[in-house]
Amino acid sequence: MDMYICNCNGVREKEIQKVIHKGVRTWEQILAHFDYVPCCGQCEDDINCMIEDHSLTSNNVPVEKIAEYQEKLVAAG
Repeated sequence: MDMYICNCNGVREKEIQKVIHKGVRTWEQILAHFDYVPCCGQCEDDINCMIEDHSLTSNNVPVEKIAEYQEKLVAAG
């Protein structure tokens, strides 16, 4: 299912993933790619997590390390 990540601007997860794969690395730049500006900021954490996930997987970080990192993020709240 392709979820909305930015509800204010109607940007979906798959759209954001495509932009991240092109090398865009900040949530503001991702929204700017679609000619949007951040509104409420609720999408910032989700987009930053998507960027970090892409960075980890594209740098051949072992799955175990990714799981450790994700657990730390959840614990940090």
